[in-house]
Amino acid sequence: MSLSQSFIIGQYVHRNSIIHRLDPRAKLVIAFLFMLSVMLLNSWLSYVLSAVFVVCVVTISQIPPSYIVRGLKPVWLIVIVTSVFHIFLTQGGQLWLEAGVFSIYEEGVIKAGNIAIRIILLLVMASLLTLTTKLGDLAQAIEDLLKPAKRLGVPTQEFALMISWTIRFIPILLNETDNVMKAQRARGVRFNSGNIVRRLQSFIPIVVPILLLAFQKAESASLAVEARGYSPGMNRTQLRTLAFKKLDYQVLIISIFCFALLLALRK
Repeated sequence: MSLSQSFIIGQYVHRNSIIHRLDPRAKLVIAFLFMLSVMLLNSWLSYVLSAVFVVCVVTISQIPPSYIVRGLKPVWLIVIVTSVFHIFLTQGGQLWLEAGVFSIYEEGVIKAGNIAIRIILLLVMASLLTLTTKLGDLAQAIEDLLKPAKRLGVPTQEFALMISWTIRFIPILLNETDNVMKAQRARGVRFNSGNIVRRLQSFIPIVVPILLLAFQKAESASLAVEARGYSPGMNRTQLRTLAFKKLDYQVLIISIFCFALLLALRK
């Protein structure tokens, strides 16, 4: 499986679901509130309810669960390493195991579990946001939500464009990385052989080509928008005006109630 296929943030999957039809501003607000709630949670019951909320969103969005699970594969190493650090470096509570210089405390295991669950929930919600929202709509939603900041001189249009391009470039760069790795494998490079040091060293030859490709893609995109008359700082109209519907208000109110319930379950 290629890198671009295993990392799903930045990819859009067309479906005719309620989640897809929601106003992108409502989805942004819901995603932000959910992520904020997850960062503040500290009880196992609240984590279970958060997971139930995510499962409900995945079901309603009609996104295949296997697609979501596949998108978690690139971060398993981060989750494992972070959890191991917390298990062995955090002290507090009852001592569970001691072996030489290593000791495992109850507090360390609890923190490791909290961090792992938070990372997974945050990644799934971020993935659902991009899987159910077109990048153009997402950029317009960010710009609309930041309109009050425009009075303070904040370049909201440029900021929204930057965010949408960043998300758009993720699958592109991953696809280019996959192509470079295939070219290196054809030249005899083995990325999965040897110890961890040798594996890390085998990735060094692909860094420079990927950086060059990233700069080339960025320059091509810059020339493309300039050729279409884009000028920073100028007021621009939108092809489609976003407007909240009854469904958006209903889903937003239900979501806010759920997040308030999660926060109420904090210890």
